[in-house]
Amino acid sequence: MQLTSRQTKWTKLSFRGPRWWLALLVLLLLLVAGALIYRRLTPVHMGQSSVGLTPLTELGGDTYHGAQGGLYPGGSNERPSTHEAAGVTIAQSIRPLASNGSVDEENGKIGFVAVGMSNTSMEFEAFLDQADEIPHLNPAVVLVDGAQHSKASQFVANPDDEYWTILDERLTDAGLSDAQVQVVWLKEARAYANAPFPVDALMLKNDLRKIVALLYERFPNLKIVYLSSRTYGGYATVDLNPEPYAYQSAFAVKWLIEDQIEGDAGLNFDSNKGSVNAPWLSWGPYLWADGIARQDDGFIWEQSDFAYDGTHTSPSGQAKVAGLLYYFLRTDETAVPWFLAPEVAQ
Repeated sequence: MQLTSRQTKWTKLSFRGPRWWLALLVLLLLLVAGALIYRRLTPVHMGQSSVGLTPLTELGGDTYHGAQGGLYPGGSNERPSTHEAAGVTIAQSIRPLASNGSVDEENGKIGFVAVGMSNTSMEFEAFLDQADEIPHLNPAVVLVDGAQHSKASQFVANPDDEYWTILDERLTDAGLSDAQVQVVWLKEARAYANAPFPVDALMLKNDLRKIVALLYERFPNLKIVYLSSRTYGGYATVDLNPEPYAYQSAFAVKWLIEDQIEGDAGLNFDSNKGSVNAPWLSWGPYLWADGIARQDDGFIWEQSDFAYDGTHTSPSGQAKVAGLLYYFLRTDETAVPWFLAPEVAQ
């Protein structure tokens, strides 16, 4: 359809007559065609006990659609030594704080907050259920489930979303001030992702970066953010976040952390290198496995580990994530100094 010079602006288009309906029909056809192309480019796997993908922790120096595996640069699952050393130093600097942010070894608190979506909330609640039985837990640590249902990354990345108001309420209920929050576990995904790789992972990475910035802006003493990507999504019966998007979400985490390691000024955590704009970032537990296809450590995801939608974890799946989180916190060199009681951490 060609437009005359008087029809070059939207305001000049008529909302009546065959031209308008023809334009609308063409637009709808383009939208449908675009969706079909996306699905063609990225085959979605649903209701499958395995999808044949290799966990990042086993991919190593090999690649997935051109993207190198491993949790950290060079296909490694170990933090680079300089980043590790910085994280340990920061962890050792974490002290119980009073509500105004000053050190208070006797009555102060170390706020550890979960941030994310519904899965994150359910899995952290399972972790909280075990908290009273955690041996040698630092009594100053206050655990808060700040994750919320229906809050995918695109919502949490919005500073005006109600997510943040509800988080403030939960911190208040737990007796924590913003100044006492020092560590965060962040696990997120984009709802209804349908862009081909790597676009989907880059969109999630952008959301995660915004969330980290918002966290650092709100919590002046935030020192560490541990990130985790999705659990297995192959059993999904809905397209909320099936495979391969669940798998590919790990690249968003990997690339964000690598940006910090490689010196991105907007993610700088070291005052010796300029303005501090972010907390220290690291992988927390890596949660993905290819369904029932056993990986090197024997970890699997069974269908019984998920609810009816194959996306949200069931009680057994929540317990698995809680167990992985607990193991990480009691063994990782950047978590032991603040998570365990001082006499044990030393």
